[in-house]
Amino acid sequence: MSDDPANPRMVLQVEGTVKPLIEIRPEKMVYFHGLAADLSEKTIDLVTTSKPFHIQKVDNNLDNKASYKLETLEDGKHYRLRISNTTLLGNYRGWITLYTDFAEKPELTVWVNGFIEGEIGIRPKSLVVGRLSPDQGVITGKVLVVDNKNRAFQIVKCAYDERVVAVRQEPLPNGQGFSLEVTPKMENIPSGGRVQTLLTVETDVVSEGKQEVQIQAVNLPQTQE
Repeated sequence: MSDDPANPRMVLQVEGTVKPLIEIRPEKMVYFHGLAADLSEKTIDLVTTSKPFHIQKVDNNLDNKASYKLETLEDGKHYRLRISNTTLLGNYRGWITLYTDFAEKPELTVWVNGFIEGEIGIRPKSLVVGRLSPDQGVITGKVLVVDNKNRAFQIVKCAYDERVVAVRQEPLPNGQGFSLEVTPKMENIPSGGRVQTLLTVETDVVSEGKQEVQIQAVNLPQTQE
């Protein structure tokens, strides 16, 4: 801003590229999703963009759900973290923290997420249906039940609280799974309230047992016109 009557206001645009002191490539998040036997190793590269650094210690809270190995590709400049899933079934989330001698960047954290399924996968594991906002309609949900080995199977039992939701089953176009449409029964859900319920699915793949989905049915009061 100036007292120049012809040009009292000027805007200066400043652009720049900011590089981190240590780059984590490709990113600081690692995901394992699918059958344990099909999951390959993930690699994370740690590369300096300025002065040399060394990794002095590595810590984690993965509780043996995943393993890792640190390699030195170029001392002081380039390190590689190899991460492998070791969980056969279930979900987990944890971190691997690397402590460095770099005063400006003493810690580097890599997050590790695992969503490990058996032969039969059910997605998602949790669902919210109903009226989620006073000014919107009722939302239904969809659950996919699939075979991770691309084999045909049948759903032999689908159990849920019929007072809270209705579930309609349809085969997927590829014939290797099913879609379950979950519709809330709003008349049985108190206005302003929410009801927790469980959808349990059993298939003819006996070794997989029961698959469960947590369902939350919500009924926020409608906006009065």
